Order: sequence, then C-alpha cells, then structure tokens
Amino acid sequence: MQLSPEQVQSVNILLSAVQVAQRRGAFSLQDAHTLQEALDRLVPREEQQRQAAEAAAADASGDEAEAVVSLPEDDVDSQPAGDSE
Repeated sequence: MQLSPEQVQSVNILLSAVQVAQRRGAFSLQDAHTLQEALDRLVPREEQQRQAAEAAAADASGDEAEAVVSLPEDDVDSQPAGDSE
C-alpha cells in the first residue's frame, strides 16, 4: 500500500500526538508499552530520540514565552478599574 504525502503527514501528526500523550502519562504502563512497540515498527528509535529532543527544546522555549505573555495580564489585574480606557 502506497501512502500519499498527505497521508504520511497525517500519520506523523498522530504519532507525535501519541508521543506527547505518553510523555504526559496519559496511558497505563501496558498501553504505553504497546504504543511504543507500534512506534518502533514505524519510526527508528534514533529518529524518535531526535524528535523528543526537539520537542523538549520547543517546550522549554514555549514555557519562557508563556511566562512573558502572562506578565502583562498581571499588570492589567493590578490597574484600577477607572484606568481601562
């Protein structure tokens, strides 16, 4: 069976979602093992490790961005109600 580029992209998105959910503890240990075996059949372990490192780096930079974004919200809450104009 030959997959179209769109289908390959869809499978990659699903695999990424499974990996994120697995890292966040969404699955039981047995389910996580079954999913990891399926991932190993589709994606070489080295590629999985590379993607995990990239995701961790993106998460770290995303946390910093969230902290910066949340600062103005704190400032808005501390302003008197009459200064909202």
